[in-house]
Amino acid sequence: MIKKSLITASVLSIFALICAALLGVVNFFTSPVIKAHEEENIKKSISLVCPLYDSNTMDITTNEDSKAKTTYLVSSKETEELLYVIYIVDATGYASTIEMMISVDKDYKITGYKVLSSAETKGDIKSHDFNMIGSNNLDSFDTLAGSTYSSKAVKKCFKLALSYAKEEFEGGQK
Repeated sequence: MIKKSLITASVLSIFALICAALLGVVNFFTSPVIKAHEEENIKKSISLVCPLYDSNTMDITTNEDSKAKTTYLVSSKETEELLYVIYIVDATGYASTIEMMISVDKDYKITGYKVLSSAETKGDIKSHDFNMIGSNNLDSFDTLAGSTYSSKAVKKCFKLALSYAKEEFEGGQK
């Protein structure tokens, strides 16, 4: 009985080692492809919220020390001047967390935004124009009718992005 248990345990251990080795090999080959695909998706998203982004003249780096969920710094390749800061921020709406990507330029004006995720039940939060392009004044914010909590969450996202940008540009970090 003990001999049969040892044989079964040995076979299962060998099988587990083979599976682990195969997963390691697959990860080795797919990891760079996945990373390249993620970087391409980030550049596409950045070009949507930052229409003046040009990969030939601008560099994108991430700021790991930011208060935001994710922060991308867009700088001039030639002068290294910080031109745009792009944040991924979120706030709680009525039925879900709303996650947004918001771009702010060095004049503290919003150059673009996109709702990345939301499961809000009322209104079309993803396609609504909140009237914030070219503005840094939350008084110009256009609320989505019938979606008070969702609109408050989106407004909070803009407020967070603008406050983080002020810190980022005043800190002069690249």
